[in-house]
Amino acid sequence: MMMNPLYLDYCASTPLHPRVFQTMLDSARHCYANPSSVHDMGFKARLRVEESREKIARLLQVQPAEIIFTSGATESNNLAILGVIRAWMKKTGRTPHLIMSEIEHSSVYQCGKQLVEQGAEVSFLPVNRNGTVDPTSVKDALQANTVLVSVMHVNNETGAVQPIGEIAEVLRSMPDVLFHVDGVQGFGKIPVELEPIDLYTLSGHKIGGPKGIGLLVAKEYIELEPLMYGGEQEQGVRPGTTNVPAVLGLTEAIATALEEREEKAAYLTLLHKSAYSGLAAIPELVINSPEPPDSSPHIINFSYPKKGVTSAMMISMLGKRGIMVSSQSACSSKAKQSRVLMAMTQDEAISSSSIRLSFHEDVKLADVEYLVASIEQTVGELKVKNKFDLLKKQLAHK
Repeated sequence: MMMNPLYLDYCASTPLHPRVFQTMLDSARHCYANPSSVHDMGFKARLRVEESREKIARLLQVQPAEIIFTSGATESNNLAILGVIRAWMKKTGRTPHLIMSEIEHSSVYQCGKQLVEQGAEVSFLPVNRNGTVDPTSVKDALQANTVLVSVMHVNNETGAVQPIGEIAEVLRSMPDVLFHVDGVQGFGKIPVELEPIDLYTLSGHKIGGPKGIGLLVAKEYIELEPLMYGGEQEQGVRPGTTNVPAVLGLTEAIATALEEREEKAAYLTLLHKSAYSGLAAIPELVINSPEPPDSSPHIINFSYPKKGVTSAMMISMLGKRGIMVSSQSACSSKAKQSRVLMAMTQDEAISSSSIRLSFHEDVKLADVEYLVASIEQTVGELKVKNKFDLLKKQLAHK
C-alpha cells in the first residue's frame, strides 16, 4: 500500500484552491455582517457580494442580474427545472412537456420523475454506447407544449461530452423552448459558450471552491417560481441569508478555473491517456468512457463484468491499497448499479461493477502507474476468488 492515500474521487469533491482558501479566510474575519442589514457593515458585506456577482458575470459573459447564488448544484438544478415548469404552469394552466436524457445527474433526473408523478409529460432520451445524446432525438421529441430541454455538458460518471452546441442549434428555431445545461463537471475542463444556453448550473466544490455554494445562470427573460419563501434575496427567487465568504470563494474559484483551464486540461489529458492505455491492456476489463475529446480528460469509467463482482467489492479492494475511488455520483453512491451505465449498455454486469476514476492536477503520473498496477492486481485476485468460489460450489454439490 502507498504511504499516503491516493484520492481519485475529484468528481465528488475537490480541495480548496489556495487562493480560494485565503479569500474565504479574509472574508470570514473581516466581512461577517449580514449583507441584508441596513447599517454600514451590512452595506459593505452586500457590496462585496454584488462585486462578486459582477465579476462572475464578466467571466461568464452574462449580465449580473442573471447570476443567482444557491446552496449548490442540486438546488440550482431544482430551481432551473421546477422553477421554470411551475412558473409556466401558473401562467398557462397547461400540462408541460420536458425533455432530458436518461443519464442526467440525479438532481435533474429525479426532478423529471417527480414532475411525471405530478402530471407533467417528460421524454427521457436514450444515449449511445459512448453515452452521448443524439441531437436529432431532441428534435424528434419536441412537442407543441415543450417548455424545457435539460442536457448536461459532461456526464459525471463517464466523462462523456454531450453535443450541447448542436442541441442549442436545434432549439434556435424554437424560441419558446428553454435550454438548461448542468455544467458542473464540464466547467474549467471543457470550453463552454453560454450565449445559446438559457439556464446553466455550477457548483463551487467541484472546481476548487467551497461546499454549500453554487449558482444558476438564468437569462433575464426567464420566469422562475421560487422553491422556498422568505426574504427577497437573489431577485426574490432564492431567499435566505447570503453566505458572503462562500460567495467570494466561489468567485475566486471560477476565476481561477478559467485562468488555469488550458494548462490543467493539457495535464489531465496526459493522465487520462496514461490511465486509459494501462487499463485497456488489462484483459476482460471494459472501459466505459470514450477518449478525449469525446470525454472530459478528468474522468475514466471502467467495469470488470464478472459474476459476483460488484463496484463495492472493487472499491473496498482498491481502498486496501490506499486508492480512493467511487462507482458513480456521490449523491447516488448507495445504488447497487449505475443507472447511467444501464442506459448506455443495457448490461447488468457492467453497470453493477463500474468504477469511476477522476483526476486532478495534484495527481502525478507515478500515481497513475501505481493505480493501473493495483487494478491489475485486484482483477487477478478477483479471478482467483471466482475460481475458488466455483470450486467450493462444485464440491458442495457432490
